[in-house]
Amino acid sequence: MVAANYDREVTGYDASIIESLVTQTLFMKSIASQISETEDAFAYTVHALARTSEANDEDTGNHILRVGEYCALLADKLGCPDKFVATIRLQALMHDVGKIHIHHDILKKPGKLTKEEFIQMREHPDYGAKILGAHQRLTMATEIALTHHERWDGGGYPNRLKGEQIPLSGRIMNLADQYDALRNVRVYKPALDHPATCGIIIEGDGRTMPGHFDPQVLAAFKENRQEFAAIYERLKG
Repeated sequence: MVAANYDREVTGYDASIIESLVTQTLFMKSIASQISETEDAFAYTVHALARTSEANDEDTGNHILRVGEYCALLADKLGCPDKFVATIRLQALMHDVGKIHIHHDILKKPGKLTKEEFIQMREHPDYGAKILGAHQRLTMATEIALTHHERWDGGGYPNRLKGEQIPLSGRIMNLADQYDALRNVRVYKPALDHPATCGIIIEGDGRTMPGHFDPQVLAAFKENRQEFAAIYERLKG
């Protein structure tokens, strides 16, 4: 609202200025509405692509939603900027989009994978990065898809990156994905409860070890692990 206390009558010039201000205000409101609609459409597309990536995988319920929340929680506790937190919450959902290219017989196999099947499974990060491409709006999604199976100690895949060679988004996603995978029923394993899952991540079980995770990310998990449990319960589906 524009208020002016004149000691004279409003002239035609004054009226034109006011009319211009009103027009500019309506224009900016229209632009803001269009931006909001574009952002809503972008988020909807991300969710649709993420759901598609699980079409051939096992029924993991709200897995993609939970990992987004875990990642946002860890990013916030690590002191990341608000924009980073919001971006990882959304774009982490597409971490397994590359599984679209993995045959469902491998994804749903109840027994141990053969060497050849395991090689195929390990290709999904590369597939995911290729699907998401190099668009600047999807930079973090591509990073996560490509690096969420890399390990801090260099023993991960597909490129055996080590330490800070792995983008922070990938390091965060590595732990978030591991937590939810342990909590969930899979065709080849039962679900674990929260204490057992925390024990494996923090202390290791031979297969999963603390050295696989960025120490700072692991420390943030230790300090906030009860919030992980709360997210799981709220979104377990």
